[in-house]
Amino acid sequence: MLWFVNSSDPAAEIRQGLRHDPATAGAIAAALLPDLTAVPIGETTLADAANPDTDQLFIGSYGALTVVTSPVLASTTPSTLPESWIAALPSDSTIMLHTDPESSLGAFARWDAGELRRSFSANPVDILENNGLPFVFEGPFWSGEHPLVYAEGAQPDPQALPFHPQEFAEQAIREWLGFRFTTPLEDSDTDPATITVSGFAIRPKGYQPTEADVELGLSTPGAPTSNVDTAQESEPSAPGRVARWFGFGHKN
Repeated sequence: MLWFVNSSDPAAEIRQGLRHDPATAGAIAAALLPDLTAVPIGETTLADAANPDTDQLFIGSYGALTVVTSPVLASTTPSTLPESWIAALPSDSTIMLHTDPESSLGAFARWDAGELRRSFSANPVDILENNGLPFVFEGPFWSGEHPLVYAEGAQPDPQALPFHPQEFAEQAIREWLGFRFTTPLEDSDTDPATITVSGFAIRPKGYQPTEADVELGLSTPGAPTSNVDTAQESEPSAPGRVARWFGFGHKN
């Protein structure tokens, strides 16, 4: 996911509660997908939209803050994300997070004034990317204060990192935006289930929603939007199809 930040204290704004603008979210979706069609599929929460299907896009627009989740952003090398996405909106800072519980991967990055300041990506054994100077919050992780916890009887890998990469990446988001996805949450953490986003199904350019789309949960222009979960029950997309539409393959 990507956050576009134009606020001196985004964590405070998120903590106070965000008012979502669906119309602006729709305009951003259209700008991000000039050669495709973004069909509205209703609203959901950031907690449920953190890992979208291959043919989905979710956007939250909150004035000085905007969040975008897309499989395009599920990269193990944040510094190689498409410039068209990183610079999609004018922002003081752009913040990226990608985690994969199955591989225990954690990745994060931060651009300030359009310049990459820090990017990191790793699984418990391999560092895949490590650019820029570490932030202060990283110190306790590198010094071993947040060690990996192994199942009983499991032998630690001698080359393992001194921390869990997913926890490390989520700490970056907690420091910069005041929330995280992994529970239990602390009292100061905003629950991402309280953050509203708009969902879009990605279709070829010129696509027109059909009655069958409506039955599957896709909304037609002017029609009430339905719950995103319903749309997710539709026939799964071919793996990597959206990546091919964008002109490149998945990086994870």
